[in-house]
Parts: sequence; structure tokens; C-alpha cells
Amino acid sequence: MELNQRIVLQMPLHELWSNCRVASTKKIRSLSADDITDILRLGKTRFVIAKIGEYLKWTPLDESYGFWKSEVKMRVVNPEAEGFYLEHFPEDYCYIAEEWEADEGERIILLMMSH
Repeated sequence: MELNQRIVLQMPLHELWSNCRVASTKKIRSLSADDITDILRLGKTRFVIAKIGEYLKWTPLDESYGFWKSEVKMRVVNPEAEGFYLEHFPEDYCYIAEEWEADEGERIILLMMSH
């Protein structure tokens, strides 16, 4: 299957891909909302959303901070939580966040959507 036609079939993921290449094969760590704030302060960060049955959705680098503030910040599950309830998050969905290794000095934050 061509990478540009590949959809998310299961989570957790073992690699991240874009239209034409595998973008990363190494998860670094699970993230809290505070961890993501710290990473964004370091510079070039790209979010990617994984949702079962859909293509990976990559945010443009220049939209990362606005996306964080308006969409992600209030929906990140604490990685130390033993569980979570969707109704505790706006619009009944949330993200489990992970930092992944990236090429070219970019940071990748994978957001696995639960809804």
C-alpha cells in the first residue's frame, strides 16, 4: 500500500508516516499538557493526529501554537492517570499525547484521539 493511502488501523502506532515517507519509527515518551508546553517553547514542533479509520493529519509548523491553544491543551490525558472519562473533556473527546523522534530538528507530538 502506498503511504499516501495508508490509514490508521490500530493504536498505539509503531511508526508515523506522511504522504511519501515514514516520518519516524521511535516513540520517545508519553506527554502531559505541561510537557507539551515545554516542548513548544523549544521551537519547531509539529502535531499529528491519529484517529482509527482515518489518515494521519499533520498540522503545518506555523499553526502549531494556535492549534495547541484552541484544540489540544484542554484535551490532553495525563499519562499517569489510570483511566479517563470522555465526558470530562470538551465535546467528549481527548488526546493521548506522545513525543516522537523526528528528522531535520523537528519535534513531533502524536495525538491519539479517543472519542
